Formats: sequence, structure tokens, C-alpha cells
Amino acid sequence: MNAWIEIIRPATSLLAAIGAVVGAVIAGVPFSIDFVYVFLAVWFVTGAGMVINDYYDIEIDRINAPHRPLPSGRISRKNALSYSVFLFCLGLVFSAFLNIYCFVLVLFNGLIEFFYAKIYKKWWLFGNILVSWLAGSVFIFGGLITFDFRLIWIVSLLAFLSNMGREIFKSIEDVRGDKKMKLDTLPVSSGTKTAKEIAQGFIASAILFSNLPYLSGLLRASYLKIAAFGNAIFFYSLYEKPNKIKLMTKIAMLIIVLAILFSF
Repeated sequence: MNAWIEIIRPATSLLAAIGAVVGAVIAGVPFSIDFVYVFLAVWFVTGAGMVINDYYDIEIDRINAPHRPLPSGRISRKNALSYSVFLFCLGLVFSAFLNIYCFVLVLFNGLIEFFYAKIYKKWWLFGNILVSWLAGSVFIFGGLITFDFRLIWIVSLLAFLSNMGREIFKSIEDVRGDKKMKLDTLPVSSGTKTAKEIAQGFIASAILFSNLPYLSGLLRASYLKIAAFGNAIFFYSLYEKPNKIKLMTKIAMLIIVLAILFSF
């Protein structure tokens, strides 16, 4: 894969952009060019966050992921920083085409991405919370066009909970490099066993609350049938290794999002 595409983690950026579009759909945004602006704004800002994270994580990635574009030398740190700023500016421009609220949220999340990568990633559990907020807020971004949050708050909650589990499992996978760099992550400070149990608790909570969209009375019963596949993957992921859980939870959340979209 081309290094400039790889560094933005296209699968994650695409999932975030799709989530924002789904947020716009369930918020009742009429079909228009706005959907393109929503998609591109979130795509570029998410990509910018991925790049700036790699920029500050280069020493950790030399241990945990030496194949990544920066530690492998395929992209220089200087060029990565410029690339992140460029992507963020593009995201701001497209969000400005929507309204001031979308613009402010993109600006706010961009600052979170920067300070998370530079400072807060090292803080016990707080960094996981920030990243999970970013995951949940993509749906809020779509809803800011009409301010209809009846379903969006539920979807954002599910995204937050599942992402918390995913992020903690990811930190378990990265524990070797994090220990060497003396980061105060949950697995480093509390042990991988405790971290795994907490991560499983967050994913189990996402499974438990996954019925809320239907119970809200805003979705048809078909939601439960489709969402069952996502929940099955969530449940199965609880017993998998951390490196597999990252992908499985993404797929599970995508199925839940599509279930909402097709049952709305």
C-alpha cells in the first residue's frame, strides 16, 4: 500500500466518515451535496489525527510496529507533520460548508487529536476516553446539521463503549513498547489481566445497550435481526487475541451502524 494512504489508516478513516454520513441520515438531513461535505470533512480530519499520532509515536512504533510508514523511513517526520496539517485544513474547509457548529466540532476534535498524541496518550485511561469520544462524535457531527439527536446519542454511546474496549485491547498489544517508553497506560499500570477484564466489560456494555435503538421506538424490528450479527462478532471478540479484536470490533460496529441505517 502507498505510504501516504497507509499512514491515514484508510479503513478507520472510512468507517468514521461512513458513521458521520449515517449520523446525517438518521438526523433527517435531506439528500444533497451536504453528504459529500460530511464524508470528506470527517475523512480528512480522522486521517490528520492518524498522521499526527504516528508523528509522536515514532519511537514507540520502532518497537511495536516498525513496518509503519514513519519508523520504516518511507515518510519523514517533517513531511508527516505537514501532511497532517494539510489534511486537517481540508477537513475544516469542508466542515465550514455545512455550518458553524460542524466547523467548531471539527476544530475541537482536531485539538483533541493533537493533545492526545502529544500529551494525553500517556495518561492512564484518559487517552482511551479521548479517542473513544472521537469515535462517538462522528455521529454527532452529522446530527449537527439538523440538531435531531433522538437516535444519535444512542449510536454515539455504542461507538464510545465499543471503542473503549478496542483501545484498551490495543494498548495490551502495545504493552511491550509502552513499558519501554514508560507510558502510564492501563495494561502497564494495572497489568494485562486487569486491562483485559475492563476492556471486555466495555464491549459487553456495548452488546447490552445495543437494543436501545430499537427500544427507542424509532427503528423497525429488522434492526434486531441485523444487529444480532454485529453482537455475535462483539461477543466472539471477547475471547480472541488483542490483535484480532481490533478488526472484529470495527466490523461489529459497522454492522450495528448499517442495521440502524436500514431499519430507520
